[in-house]
Amino acid sequence: MRIIGKVLAVASLLTLCVAASVQNAIAAPPPITIGYSDWPGWTSWDIVQKEGFFAKHHCNVKLVWFAQYTDSLNAFTAKQVDSNCQTWSDSMGPIAAGQACKAVLINDNSAGNDAIIAPAGITSVAQLRGKKVATELGTCDQFLLDEALAKYHMTEKDITYVPIAVQDCPVAMLSHKVDAIVVWEPNKSQALTSIKGSHVIFDSRNVPGLIPDLLVFQKSVVDSRPQDVQNIVDAWYDMLGWWRTHPQEACTIMAARTDSPVDFYTKFITGTRIFSGPEAVSAFTKSPKITSLYTSGAQISSFLLATKQVAKAPAYVPVVDGVFVKAAVAKGLGKLPPYPYKQKVN
Repeated sequence: MRIIGKVLAVASLLTLCVAASVQNAIAAPPPITIGYSDWPGWTSWDIVQKEGFFAKHHCNVKLVWFAQYTDSLNAFTAKQVDSNCQTWSDSMGPIAAGQACKAVLINDNSAGNDAIIAPAGITSVAQLRGKKVATELGTCDQFLLDEALAKYHMTEKDITYVPIAVQDCPVAMLSHKVDAIVVWEPNKSQALTSIKGSHVIFDSRNVPGLIPDLLVFQKSVVDSRPQDVQNIVDAWYDMLGWWRTHPQEACTIMAARTDSPVDFYTKFITGTRIFSGPEAVSAFTKSPKITSLYTSGAQISSFLLATKQVAKAPAYVPVVDGVFVKAAVAKGLGKLPPYPYKQKVN
């Protein structure tokens, strides 16, 4: 009888364990998907994953790679991913169209990696008048082009605008189909290397703070899974400390995503200003500084309206959600930005 009793007890215990496991499996939410593409502030999510920071902060995340940036924008708009790495200006169109989203993290500001490249003989934006200029339609580099033209009292009506995918722009310029191009890295370096005499006549350093790169979530995900979003933001800032003390390893991980030479990626990073936690808190705070998402948002919105790229003003203010960044910094995370790559990496 004792044996039978023990067997029954064990059986009951097993039944309870199986039932609990089934219940947990049913209750477990799916992984949060993060869309990302080739940019140092975004390929650095591979560092978060490979160095175990997602696991450390109990994040159930699936990184979804997009070889072409605009495909990630389309996937996010179609709600095929829970979140996406995208610029502030590229977020404005969907916001104006009514997409409910939240910007929960600022990864960086472009600091030279987006540029207008012209051939020998063209030394300023003013000399683009009447020329064929190519960049990808609806992206932050079209915004950069329009902003550059505006500084010289010009618009796209003063040039012949040619919509070409950014990765195809260097070949278009090399084959003389266009006179100038507006591209981001690595296409910038490709063009400067392959086209003799080509040079930068305007880049994102001329408009500091106007091309912030963000992690933008579907609002429904933020509303339903705020702790998961917080864990992801915490993992990001925890990773920054590791990055600062492992600069070569970090470059190797990021370069591997696109099979790029590590030396190239080291140079790539110098044109990107990765934000520390305190800098990010400042960006999520209302102030007259252009690095504030509220200030840059107002300028981007006004410009897109003036150039009729959006039909109505984007309601961007509710999208700015700094609660997660502020909570991470309050925990002591992300005190310093990553290693300053303007120095040589040993």
